[in-house]
Amino acid sequence: MKKTLRIILALFIITCSVFAFEGSAYARSSNPPDLYDIIMLQKINSFREENGLSALELNDDLFDVADVRLYELPVNFDHTRPNGESYKTVYNELGLNNKYERGSENIAKILDDWDFQNDSGDEYVEYIFEAYVNSDSHRENMLKPYWKYYGGGFLTNYNGNCYQIQVFAK
Repeated sequence: MKKTLRIILALFIITCSVFAFEGSAYARSSNPPDLYDIIMLQKINSFREENGLSALELNDDLFDVADVRLYELPVNFDHTRPNGESYKTVYNELGLNNKYERGSENIAKILDDWDFQNDSGDEYVEYIFEAYVNSDSHRENMLKPYWKYYGGGFLTNYNGNCYQIQVFAK
């Protein structure tokens, strides 16, 4: 099973490293979630459970929010959108403003080209996850007891920079 999972992940990584959307210089994880997203959520949920908190549920709406934000991060790597507005305005644009009581995001950027050819996927996700855990504000965000839902995504741009987003909501 583990060997099969590694083969599937390797094929996915190879596909992502050469795939680019027409007219775009980006490759990203898919919506619904791909294997990286699932591995990240498993790590977050294990971390939450170790700290006496309930597991988060995958949420399609939050993957849509993550999609919008992923394409904005290479332009403006900040919790402020390229147009100067708060990231929270994405919820309004997607018609989700009254659906969730609150939401938040964690964002990460890896400069340089990640060596996907020599990575099972676990190393990439683990590297980002550990960076979040070792940052007080990101760690605190993952461990907020009121979060119920999760969405996220990964993106690699034409420079080889990698971006990851975690979106939480209640």
